[in-house]
Amino acid sequence: MPAAFHKLYNFRTRLWHQIFRMSIFLKAAYDNKVKKPRLTVVFLHGISATSDTWRTTIHAFSKNRDLKNVRLIALDLLGFGKSLQSNWLDYDYLDYDSALDASMKKYKISGPVVLVGHSMGSLIAAHYATDYRPSIDLVGLILVSPPVLMSEELAKLPDRVYTKSYSSLHRLARDEPVMEVIANFIQRFSSFSSKYIKTPAFGRSMEQVILNHHNFQTFANLKVPTLIIHGHFDPLVMRSNLKHAAEVNPEHIRFISVMGHHDVSSQKRTKILIELKRILHEERESN
Repeated sequence: MPAAFHKLYNFRTRLWHQIFRMSIFLKAAYDNKVKKPRLTVVFLHGISATSDTWRTTIHAFSKNRDLKNVRLIALDLLGFGKSLQSNWLDYDYLDYDSALDASMKKYKISGPVVLVGHSMGSLIAAHYATDYRPSIDLVGLILVSPPVLMSEELAKLPDRVYTKSYSSLHRLARDEPVMEVIANFIQRFSSFSSKYIKTPAFGRSMEQVILNHHNFQTFANLKVPTLIIHGHFDPLVMRSNLKHAAEVNPEHIRFISVMGHHDVSSQKRTKILIELKRILHEERESN
């Protein structure tokens, strides 16, 4: 998008949003637009990434005969991919939740819906299901590698290291070229893209979403059937917290751990597919 057009688009969007309260929509990078779907699966990516996170998954699922009547749609979150990128957004849960809900209406998503989130996308999906009033029939959550931190842990050593090695990339990248090298290293085991580390979306999303003190409580309050999928060797997620969330909320959360790092591995993809088939079967049985 040319710089002049981007500035005009930003100005017009801000005007309509802040003065006339018009909704901001997320761009759909992929939508197979199945007519009368039995189930719609909405994919949300993580921080400093795009819907490309789900490209291999969607390609595989679109060829699966068991999912032929399932609508698959991947969205770019605010500040990333083809969605609105602007320095006047807060990039907090309110921004993400309202944009996600408005997008559900824009793309005419109806019937039973499953949200599949990766990393920060998992946190947004959980918050949307718990602390927002979705306009959809949300029947399940599949949360891959959600970086849930306990509120009391945010001041302790492991999480200070975690915080400095991840969120401070945004601040340091402006002055320290070496941070680009670190970001590129992180790309090796996740869908993280270094090109976003200097943007407001990265810094504010880290502070407002990933390091939010209420994330664990959001998981504890979930009322939607939820599957959490963790990678054994994930350096960005604390496994003990995810297990504890499942123990605190066993009625709604199941936890599994598979081989892999932070990204969407083939093992995680297989578990997602099994869960979607299970949900489809339950929907057929209930009808």
